[in-house]
Amino acid sequence: MTVRDGLVVVVPRGFDQREIPAIVERKRPWIERAAVRADARRARVSAEDPTELPAVLELRCLGAEWGVEYLPSRAGPGATMRTAVRERPGRQLVVHGGLGDAAACRAALRRWLARKARTTIVPRLAVLAHEHAFTMGPISVRAQRTRWASCSRRRVISLNVKLLFLPPALVDYVLLHELCHTVVPDHSPAFWALLAEHDPDCRVKSKLMREAHRYVPPWFGERALRPGPSRQSAIP
Repeated sequence: MTVRDGLVVVVPRGFDQREIPAIVERKRPWIERAAVRADARRARVSAEDPTELPAVLELRCLGAEWGVEYLPSRAGPGATMRTAVRERPGRQLVVHGGLGDAAACRAALRRWLARKARTTIVPRLAVLAHEHAFTMGPISVRAQRTRWASCSRRRVISLNVKLLFLPPALVDYVLLHELCHTVVPDHSPAFWALLAEHDPDCRVKSKLMREAHRYVPPWFGERALRPGPSRQSAIP
């Protein structure tokens, strides 16, 4: 149950879909409670101005939502106040420091997201590389403006911190896409054939990625990610 998509039922390939209604019915009490919580969050998020700071971070990649609280800090005369983020139990974030500077608060949240991506998405990339027998070079995490990820001809893979906002299936698609670029550096038929070997649904997911920028919340303040020429093999 997510703020944006509501109830989402994910089933493995080959699952008998005739069993889904009975499973959903058994889970109805939980679904109804989760729907109420999602509606409340949706109302709060939809009322937010894109220039305002977020009250919730929905990290679909991790299947988790983090609440965000803002606490001002006092600094002595002449002291420089640094805006930072710390975690609390129960998936709560506290932004503290100079809260009068919204740009500094957003930057602090981006830094936290980058740390989270390094400890979650980067290990996932390593797992996929091992499972699919790819060899890669160094990995970086950045807030790229127009690319979800990229791979240089030296096999250096750069991941966008915004991947945290995407559903897991699309994140895995992006990661496999870049791993295939370590073998085929362009988008030739040979590349798509290789990617299809490792991700049979790659064409469907490629189309879904055209609208994936909608998962990125307005407060992030970046334009939509889109295709374009690059000196690196990259996925828009």
